[in-house]
Amino acid sequence: MLAGVNVVALEQAVAVPLCTRHLAELGASVTKIERPTAGDLAREYDTLLNGDSTYFVWLNRGKRSVALDLKSDEGVEVLNDLLATADVLVTNFGPGVVERLLGGAPEERFTDLVYCAVTGYGPVGPYRDRKAFDLLIQGEAGVTLSTGTDARPAKPGVSLADLAGGTYALAAILAGLFERQTTGRGRRIDISIFDVVIEWMSPLLLRARAGEHVPPPAGMHHATIVPYGPYATRDGQLINIAVQTSDAWRRLCEVMPDSTLATDPAYATPERRLQNRELLEPLIERWTRSLDAAELIELLERSDIPWGHVRTVHEAASHPQLLAEERWVTCDLAGDKTTEALLGPFRFDGRPLPSGPVPALGEATTEVLTRLGYTPVQIQRLKDKGIIRTP
Repeated sequence: MLAGVNVVALEQAVAVPLCTRHLAELGASVTKIERPTAGDLAREYDTLLNGDSTYFVWLNRGKRSVALDLKSDEGVEVLNDLLATADVLVTNFGPGVVERLLGGAPEERFTDLVYCAVTGYGPVGPYRDRKAFDLLIQGEAGVTLSTGTDARPAKPGVSLADLAGGTYALAAILAGLFERQTTGRGRRIDISIFDVVIEWMSPLLLRARAGEHVPPPAGMHHATIVPYGPYATRDGQLINIAVQTSDAWRRLCEVMPDSTLATDPAYATPERRLQNRELLEPLIERWTRSLDAAELIELLERSDIPWGHVRTVHEAASHPQLLAEERWVTCDLAGDKTTEALLGPFRFDGRPLPSGPVPALGEATTEVLTRLGYTPVQIQRLKDKGIIRTP
């Protein structure tokens, strides 16, 4: 879909690498600029996949790595040459860093460039220059104190803020490319990870702004919907039950021993069930604990009540849905090594899109510079000065 689109990525860690990995899966040619010394810092997170990092393998398949020292004038000159041939520039460097590197705004120097800057708090405001790691954003946006319980706040087990920012950047870049087909001009796009997470917090924020009570964090249960969460069974399993409608509540009551719950005024509406959750939740779990998981699931299935297993990470890695779709595939690493990796979530014409190999640090440097017109002598000189790196 994006064949012929050239993307230059000044990226590291998670947010923008997620965005550009998906651009690569959609067919774009993604040139990833890395530090000649150590590369993307995500390369150092671990060495669990035949010497490669789990994060780096996940986020960087299908890209070309160019190792380039952007602290040198010659490195910046190479970057300018790259941008002259690019359709998209995307970065999660700090506010103003790219502008200082290039001596001006990229969207003004390269008018057909779709330039997307992903930062913690955006280009304006008192938090503009703050460090903005995933944990810090989640704390500032109220996520961690609305997750877990009052006694033990929590953050999600994945980098929620970074992943949200990268996903919104992907959507915005595609919109910018679509617009450029008509106007012939690029556009500057700013994605604030804080803004994205605040957007996702809107239901709770709207309650707060309206002066309403904001329910305390409910652990694995829902802050405002009851019953909605995991319930233990007699054989020690946890089964999620999700009741979001009056009809589903009625059907659940019909399979429980005390069918009068359906007409009890204390639980007649979503608001009443929320107000009385400390009475209702133990009633439901007393019932689920009287059944083995298989028995409970049979009742829920028969009554068309939404349910799901609560799986460990090891169990999720062998999920029947993944195995049925053959989402685990062999992924090529540098040095003729391989590992397992998951195909991405895009599915076109009924099939997931393939992902390319994981690049070695600087493996495409010579190829890219040659395409830009650099001679072997010039490339060797840059290498001798430590401005570039090749494998």
